[in-house]
Amino acid sequence: MKYLRLRIWSIVTFTLAVIALVIRCIWQIVVIPTPGTMAVFLSIVVTLLAGEAAVIYLVLKPEKIKSLPAAICLTVAVSAGLVAVLTHFIRFIGTPQAEPFWSKVISSLLTAATINTFFIAIYFVWSLRRAK
Repeated sequence: MKYLRLRIWSIVTFTLAVIALVIRCIWQIVVIPTPGTMAVFLSIVVTLLAGEAAVIYLVLKPEKIKSLPAAICLTVAVSAGLVAVLTHFIRFIGTPQAEPFWSKVISSLLTAATINTFFIAIYFVWSLRRAK
């Protein structure tokens, strides 16, 4: 990940997913404002923002994850996420639960972020193999 554009692309892709999840968590707090729900979803928001910071750190210092087994595990996890998100998107978008505007925004952001993450992971693994 020596290229600035690839680093920016990686950070923006993960940020799309974090934004979608934060919107969903805040939406849940507004819909069901009980103390238990607020505690759970506020902790999820904090965890997501900490995850965002970790991903930005790893993108800026990629030598931490250069081993091939780590890259393969990353690719398998991202591929499973891609399958799950695409399946959810296809099944969810046509249902009555997708009527609120934010549902479609969240679903679209997560789908776009997952597809971008998949291609970044594949590119990363391919660049490791090509370098050897």
